[in-house]
Amino acid sequence: MPTSSHVCQGTKLIEKRSPSLLRVLEIFAGVLVLAIAFFVLADSAFALTVLAYTLGIGLIILGLSRIFAGLYGRYFALWFREISAGGGIIAFVLGIIAVINPQFVIGFLTILVAFALLVVGIVEIVAAGFAKHPPVWVRGLIGVVGVLTVILSVFVILDTSLGQLSLAVTMAIVLVAVGVRDMAHGISGHRPVKIDRGVVTKV
Repeated sequence: MPTSSHVCQGTKLIEKRSPSLLRVLEIFAGVLVLAIAFFVLADSAFALTVLAYTLGIGLIILGLSRIFAGLYGRYFALWFREISAGGGIIAFVLGIIAVINPQFVIGFLTILVAFALLVVGIVEIVAAGFAKHPPVWVRGLIGVVGVLTVILSVFVILDTSLGQLSLAVTMAIVLVAVGVRDMAHGISGHRPVKIDRGVVTKV
């Protein structure tokens, strides 16, 4: 029987059907993440406290792993071991502080949100003032958004409860996006598969 072969040039993506069990798990994970997102909005204070404890425990584990890598990583250079151990000690101390005083972590994250909003607002204002390509009304809209963002950042700095609410809403939006993505993957049942260059197929 005659055969012919050809080589796939380049790399391309094809759609492959996911197993039924994986699809069920993706849908379940999506529903669970959406439930967590709504819980974050319903009780933002408790959710932020859980986030602070999670970050603290994560920093403790990371710090211990870096400390042990610095002490017992004989195959690494001495300077790398010293940096690893020093960074591990800092991470461990910060983790302990987060576990002992979660409000400190929440306050720190709130300040980060405020300064992020401030930077974004300033960038928008500068872009509106110096950008020459967009129409005037687009530049004006960008400037208004920048001013409103700067005002919001000031309110977040002055009112920590508003900052914590902004942080909780940001968490909820990210969780909703992840949950919807997982559910969409599970319902559609398709996932991309990469075909590498040089694969020979026969017909």
